[in-house]
Amino acid sequence: MNGSHPIPANGVRPLTMPNHQKKYRFALVSHSLEVVDIVRRYANPETDDLFTTIVGLDDAVDTAKALIQEGYEVIIGHGGTGGLIAKSIGQPVVNIPTSMLEIVTAILKADNMGSKIGVTSFATEREGFDIIRNVLKMDLQQIVFNSQKELEVGVKKAIENGVTMIVGGGVSRKIAARHHARGVIIEPGRQIVREALSQARALAGARRREMEYHERLQTIFKIMDDGMICVDALGRLNFYNRTAESMLGMDLGPHQDQSVSALTDSLGLIDVLASGAKKTDAIIKLQDNELVVNCLPILIDGRVSGAVSLLREGRTIQDLDRKLRERIYRKGFIARHTMADIHAESPGMRTLIARAKKFAQTEAAVLICGETGTGKEFLSHALHHISRRKKAPFVAINCAALPETLLESELFGHEEGAFTGAKKGGKIGLFELANHGTIFLDEIGDISPRLQVRFLRVLENKEVMRVGGDKIVPVDVRVISSTHKDLRREVQAGRFRKDLYYRLAVLRLNIPPLRRRLQDIPELLAPLLKRYKKPLSCITPAMFERIRSYHWPGNIRELKSVMESYLILLGSRGNDERLFLELFEEYGDPAAPPASQPKMANDTALSPAAGGHADENDSRTLAEQMEAHKRNLIRQTLHRCGNNKTLAAKKLGISTNTLWRALKGGPGLFA
Repeated sequence: MNGSHPIPANGVRPLTMPNHQKKYRFALVSHSLEVVDIVRRYANPETDDLFTTIVGLDDAVDTAKALIQEGYEVIIGHGGTGGLIAKSIGQPVVNIPTSMLEIVTAILKADNMGSKIGVTSFATEREGFDIIRNVLKMDLQQIVFNSQKELEVGVKKAIENGVTMIVGGGVSRKIAARHHARGVIIEPGRQIVREALSQARALAGARRREMEYHERLQTIFKIMDDGMICVDALGRLNFYNRTAESMLGMDLGPHQDQSVSALTDSLGLIDVLASGAKKTDAIIKLQDNELVVNCLPILIDGRVSGAVSLLREGRTIQDLDRKLRERIYRKGFIARHTMADIHAESPGMRTLIARAKKFAQTEAAVLICGETGTGKEFLSHALHHISRRKKAPFVAINCAALPETLLESELFGHEEGAFTGAKKGGKIGLFELANHGTIFLDEIGDISPRLQVRFLRVLENKEVMRVGGDKIVPVDVRVISSTHKDLRREVQAGRFRKDLYYRLAVLRLNIPPLRRRLQDIPELLAPLLKRYKKPLSCITPAMFERIRSYHWPGNIRELKSVMESYLILLGSRGNDERLFLELFEEYGDPAAPPASQPKMANDTALSPAAGGHADENDSRTLAEQMEAHKRNLIRQTLHRCGNNKTLAAKKLGISTNTLWRALKGGPGLFA
């Protein structure tokens, strides 16, 4: 070795640095202290980080496996121990072989001591013993073993047969000493040890190069094969492709193996080299060309050995956009209501739901019309939930809740510096957030004429432009809008663009007010009763009659507000008509048409004397009481309508046939 390679000031090494500049980590697993001393003697301290351990034969394999797990690159063994390790662990192992010359040398040394000699040999090394015995013309006893137990048995038996000197490894000598015999170690020669260490270095170097190559390939394969640039730890370019040259608008060939700090800095590669952290989905501009850049560090043995950058053209930014929308979807831009959540017992609502299910399967714009509180947003959720876009975002905004400038920014987004207080880096708009999904524009009839023009562009061209921006962003959204206003009258009055109206109202759904769907009231109240664990009997027939005779200008929202207050204040009581009437008068809209004042339970007007409670002596079932009061309600309504059955049925929200059946004693309002 010629010394160490200088390390850069930033502490990272270049990919092109020779592998030997980092010491090789070897572990010598041996049964002999003499062998350990010899290997240490010939190891190069500049290149070799050598760890040694002396273990018995039976522990050699487990020890070697543990050392590999600790990060040692090559295991070095000797003789039978090394052979056993190599056969067992399937990892890089260099075995220092035992040559005939070394065996003969050890035997001659033992013979000089005037002893009867036994020679131990691992089962795989038994060949050649007869040759040695014939050449030396000596009475030698061979002790063959596969395990330490076999070795102990063999040595003991040999000593019992007159052997006084054991030739073999360190374990053999120890066993001999326990049985009052001597031992001679078969020591590896200098050249064999040096060759083994050289082989270990070559094996470690090859393994490092293989790992480095593997890591490079894996890193490249992890990112899509678009524009590709790879640099070493010093920022020097060592790989690129033609696509990268085209995207960057420059010839990278002359820069091979030269510093390209300006380029690598602009791509974010320098930051990755310094921090070791990846940078994903960064958007940069180079020569008016917008690129999406992903940078990953190349790590070899925990070191930052370089970095690789993947370049995507700006038109593929939709991939990033999709990821963003997936995150938005997970954050809550989803439809929370389904068609099953909509209560539709009345004929009008059944017709509406059937039509809505057909509309949901199209891509056409839908306009939902209805009074305040009828559930327009509820229906928009349900439409999205059964559409082909149900797995994409559902984004809703109330157009009447924000001033014009803020609404414009929310819907279309804005660029950085577009106005005072604009978000740093800009902001994506709701139309972009809803890409591939549905956007619900509540109270669309309240937007300004200027925003109407921008809305029309989105609907016609499927594209938006951020506030303060100069680029067109294509969007794929399904638009559902709602209004409590009569947009046709707004168009006639010049307050709403006719072309926008026809774009929004390709499909139209009209939600009937609560007063026209009285049959749905029990189902509408059922979730409230379930939430507060109250039976239906907490609402007496007289209270039902009062509910049905009221105009409900606030529709479902008003109904739930009154009834939730009643259920909360009711407590443990079965029902309380006085409390109900007080809340009804408190919450009711004074501007609503006056309702009839039906008598409460037991045909007694609600008064302080009556205590506001139903007659406990009334033995009729709830159904019987409800039937009695429904017929009374129908008669009262007929009387007010001058016995005009068609008009009465319309006011009650039922068909004429249902009214006739009720008067004759059949199922009526509560059927």
